[in-house]
Amino acid sequence: MKELNVAVVGLGLQGERHARGFFKMPLVNLAAVCDLNEARGKKLAGELSAKYYSDFSQMLEQEKLDAVDISLPDNMHLEAIRKAVACGKHILVEKPMASTLEDAQAVYELVKDYDKVFTIGHLLRFDPRYSGAHTSVQSGAVGVPVSFYARRNSPIAGPLHYRGFTDLSMHVMVHDIDALEWILGQRITKVFAKKKDEVLREYGMTDCILATCTTEGGAIGCIEACWILPTTLPGSIDDKLEIIGTKGVIYTDSCDSGITIVNGSRADAPDSRHWPDINGEVSGDLYEELTDFVNCIIRGVPSVVTPADGLSTLKVVDAVKRSIASGKEEPVV
Repeated sequence: MKELNVAVVGLGLQGERHARGFFKMPLVNLAAVCDLNEARGKKLAGELSAKYYSDFSQMLEQEKLDAVDISLPDNMHLEAIRKAVACGKHILVEKPMASTLEDAQAVYELVKDYDKVFTIGHLLRFDPRYSGAHTSVQSGAVGVPVSFYARRNSPIAGPLHYRGFTDLSMHVMVHDIDALEWILGQRITKVFAKKKDEVLREYGMTDCILATCTTEGGAIGCIEACWILPTTLPGSIDDKLEIIGTKGVIYTDSCDSGITIVNGSRADAPDSRHWPDINGEVSGDLYEELTDFVNCIIRGVPSVVTPADGLSTLKVVDAVKRSIASGKEEPVV
């Protein structure tokens, strides 16, 4: 079986992890990386034996690529996807699919009948906890879903890094919107949301959002997102999930990473699931996500995350924003 030639465009925090993940993968040749930051791009290209490009179009023209991984800022996704589709490449794009509902609809129209693999990097699909919840609900183990609660809170370092590029509902809440719709097997149809701006007000950003949601099956629940926790928080995230059904309940508490390190200055709980460093290489949920993308290409099957899923997530985000603005419950349309 021939190696797949893969390239990564956008070498920020996630893009670099993606590139390192592909580099360690059998049957994959990380042929090229692309980033406007020449120093960063050339450094990573040298470490991973890949070619460096500063221009995505030039890379698509000059490299014999099977697939591209788009890890650019959200507002650049649509144009990059257009170029990759025009060249007939398999595509993995970091979540969210686009930065606006309008762009997401445009992406969906581009790829809904695409004859190559197209998928979105919704990481929780590859987390054993969330996959276990999905299996339990879909098997009927907890009966009909009645209510749900999802929380994803994180330290303030995140919004300070991403300010100007994204917002809380788009960058954080999308994780749980997609996970809940997948686990429940139901789309969210109505949203009532409120926000609070205090700590991040000077940057024009939101501190926290609470959204009460109703699904097409009548389940009700709350999604909580906040990213102003202290940087001294043990671990990088405080996330939980609860699903209550007519026959049982599911709880996940991902705050326990399984390891705690305490020294004279602080206690820390290093990441052991999203993208842990194991023997110097990227592993965990992210590596499973990249592996799924490659396996789908090799086997000629669609990914577990579909273009319709990506569009649905952005429709809920749009409803969250409209509800915050109107002060009323808004339909997901």
